[in-house]
Parts: sequence; structure tokens; C-alpha cells
Amino acid sequence: MTPKSRTTARQNRTALLRAGATARHPVRRVSPLRALTTDLWYTVVYARPRDQSDLTRRREEIWTAPLLRAGYSRSRARTELRHMDAWAAAREARGRTPAILEQAARLHRSTGVPVSGPETADALDAIIVKSPIRLAPGVGRALGKLADRGIRLGLVSNLLHETGAGARRLLETFGILENYSVLVFSDEHPWSKPRPEPFRYALSRLGARPDEAAHVGDLLYDIAGSRRAGMHPILYTGLHRWEPARLKGLSEVTEPSVVRLARWADVETRVLRGW
Repeated sequence: MTPKSRTTARQNRTALLRAGATARHPVRRVSPLRALTTDLWYTVVYARPRDQSDLTRRREEIWTAPLLRAGYSRSRARTELRHMDAWAAAREARGRTPAILEQAARLHRSTGVPVSGPETADALDAIIVKSPIRLAPGVGRALGKLADRGIRLGLVSNLLHETGAGARRLLETFGILENYSVLVFSDEHPWSKPRPEPFRYALSRLGARPDEAAHVGDLLYDIAGSRRAGMHPILYTGLHRWEPARLKGLSEVTEPSVVRLARWADVETRVLRGW
């Protein structure tokens, strides 16, 4: 990353936080909270670097397979995939995270090679449930205790590499799906983080006002989006060291007023204590 691009990235992060701060409704002090929404990747589940590298390699194989069959060199196919990834990241930054079907259509348009969206989605979902994905330390216990104490739980997640159906199977595998009353996945809605709409939708399903709810996530998109919705944001830092390089810049939240917690036990305590 060049010095100019680093400066631009910092400016974009600052603009997002400022927009979230000015767009949010006044938050009243309430105790206890009635609802908590969580992010998915690197908040509830994660992959260690070696496993993440393997996931990335297998995803690349799935996406480039139709191009290789059409006569593309491996180098050219990877270049096309990088272009698609950049396009998807830009869409995500605007709160319009493209589903796998949209990504397949985009790859088809840019290359002229037919790419089956449903087959690609099935293949990507399959590697998620078979890969060594891990639960964040203490998250299962914390979610269970919060649910037992009457805190309604929702999940708000941007999905680029799997579908909502695949993410549900992953949560079910870990035995925590039943803790959530509502799941808001970007491929099932017309908007995504950092827009406030996913959070507002979750709150409407949870029956909670924004000032009665917190959101915990690992990225700037989590902080800005939940704040825009009027919620109490919590930056979860416990898995930052495992995040892939593409997410590092988005996990850098410098605003001192943002609550930062590195353990799920502390998230549980903070939510039960209220704001």
C-alpha cells in the first residue's frame, strides 16, 4: 500500500465514523439492555492464518475453474478474480455487499465465460462447513448466558464467500444457532453494513429500540452501521491478530469513545450491566 493509499484509507475510516456519529439518534442511558446483535466472522467464528490461506486457495480454485476450462491461463484467471474481488469490496464499502450469484454474474460479464452462480455458491458453502473454522473463545458460553438472562440475540453479517444457508449450517454445527432469534445476512437483503438498515431490521425483529441494544463486531463497518442505527457499538478485538490482511485496515478504529473488549466474558458483563 502506497503512502497516498494509506492516507486515503485513514480518511475513509474517519469519514465513516463521523457519519455514524452524526447520523445516529441520541442514545439514552438504559440498564439493562434488552438485545444484542453480533457480527459473524472474527467475532463469533474465525480461521487461523494457515487455515485461512487454505480457504483462500480453495475459493480461488472454485472461481477460476470455469475460466481455466475456457482456455484462460492461471495467471490471467487470477487477475480476473482480483478485479472481481476489488469490485465486491467497493460494493461492500457502500453497503451493497454482492451475493455470490451477483459475483458470478459480474465475472461472466467481464470475461464472457459462463459462471454458474448456484453451483459456485454450493461449492463455496461446502468448503466452509468442512474447513477447520473455530469458535471465538468463550462465545458459546456468553451467548447462552445472555439468552438465559432474557437478552434477545441477533446476528448481522456481510457475506462475500458463502451464503446465508451456509452460514446457518456453520452456526448449527457449533450448536449456537438456537441462541439467535434473528439472522440478517447480506445475501438475503438489498443492503448490508455499514448501512444502518440491517441493524434496524434486526431490531424490529427483536422487538427492541436502538437505545436498548448493543452490537458487537470486529470492523469499522460494525461500529459505523450500528451507531448510525442508534445502537451502542462494541469493538471486539479478541481475534484481530487472526484477521486476514484484507481486513486489517477495517479493524483500525481509533475513536477513543468506542468500547473495546477482547473477551466474550467481558462482552457478556458489559451487556448485562447496561449503558
